[in-house]
Amino acid sequence: MPKHLLIVESPAKAKTINKYLGKDFQVLASYGHVRDLVPKEGAVDPDDGFRMRYELIDKNEKH
Repeated sequence: MPKHLLIVESPAKAKTINKYLGKDFQVLASYGHVRDLVPKEGAVDPDDGFRMRYELIDKNEKH
């Protein structure tokens, strides 16, 4: 059973990287971005160390 998980965007990259990392790693594809900054003012808070607020991207939530 793999001990580590690595997530990359592309399934082709996942397959290639998995060949090099070996059995201790499981490499999966996200098929693109899974979250993004909220599209409003307040997505980045400079008064809190530039903390960022994210939301899930609906069309990519299934992956």
